[in-house]
Amino acid sequence: MTRSRKYLYNLPNAEKIKQLAEEILECELKLDRAISDNKKNKKNILALETEIISLDKTEDPEIIKKMKKRLEELSEDIISKDGEIDSCKKRILDLKSLADDQIREGLSQLFNQAKSCVNEAQQSILEHEKLANEAQNRLTNSSSNQSRKYRDEWILNVEKTIRDEEKLKKCEKQLEAIKRVYKREFG
Repeated sequence: MTRSRKYLYNLPNAEKIKQLAEEILECELKLDRAISDNKKNKKNILALETEIISLDKTEDPEIIKKMKKRLEELSEDIISKDGEIDSCKKRILDLKSLADDQIREGLSQLFNQAKSCVNEAQQSILEHEKLANEAQNRLTNSSSNQSRKYRDEWILNVEKTIRDEEKLKKCEKQLEAIKRVYKREFG
């Protein structure tokens, strides 16, 4: 598989993608062997044909017969390997398509998680801002005895708002990164 990007390891379905990549690799190795065998057989056929042509008519007919039989065997093997090559190419395309589907699915899951994270962070920011504003109003309108309590409450909610904003930025970065990866991989 041509993808060697580290984001693949972070996908929720990374194990399935890894299995598909291994299958693709096995098929590509099988394809390479079949192509190599075919080239070797074609060279052997060419050599045998050249040898048959160069043989004298007075040569033992049994030798010529064996050579022609060997030519037939090599031709049948080439035809068989051609079928294997076509089968491997089709299987590789199918597996790559399945891998792409799995990658899309994994990216979609990550996108949905990041989108959910953004929404939760936005909700939390609104909630903590509201609580901070309420605490600030109570602090402003409180007596000096209660001001310490409202001040602590206000500070706590402001801190939570700041943490939520940091979480929001992180989630938005993840969301943008997922969008970039998807665009790069699938245009």
